[in-house]
Amino acid sequence: MKTSCSNLQSMTDEELIEGFQKTRCNNLFSELYIRYYEKVKLYCLKSLGNLSLAEDISQEVMLKVFERISLLRDPQLWVAWLFSIARNQVLNQHKRGSRWHMETEEIAYKIADQPDDKDFILEKESKLQALPVLLDNPDVRILKMKYVEGKSIEQLCDQMHMKESAVKMKLLRARQKVVKLYEEQRACS
Repeated sequence: MKTSCSNLQSMTDEELIEGFQKTRCNNLFSELYIRYYEKVKLYCLKSLGNLSLAEDISQEVMLKVFERISLLRDPQLWVAWLFSIARNQVLNQHKRGSRWHMETEEIAYKIADQPDDKDFILEKESKLQALPVLLDNPDVRILKMKYVEGKSIEQLCDQMHMKESAVKMKLLRARQKVVKLYEEQRACS
């Protein structure tokens, strides 16, 4: 079997996989990564329609592949195995319905990363002043319980007599409602 770094590009996928399974040599997996990451990312992008999310999911796919490649019994099935993992990750992402959640987080990170100039500080203070009014809304009370009172998802499940997925969905909808209420309040002022 060829194993020198100079001829990794000339090795077949099967040779790379068998070599990696035997030696755990990261250079062998790196070559597989180079060959297939962009293809996985393109598949995820077509399925999700969001480049940032597709990149994240592609990284998760490649990490799972790295962790589980020793379980692949027939290296000739490599491509089918890789894309079945990618498909499952994309389906899980759709099930979580977290496109909205990711966009909301991106907005939060943008706000958090803004420079601390005078106008920004004043705007931030006005947002903080509006927060108690928003959190008093019965529909977003769950946010207060989670982020102000510090309750865990499990505690919320017990207190609200709901399943974990329902609590998470309620949190997502509450975050969306706070954003909407804030935008409406801001438009009025």
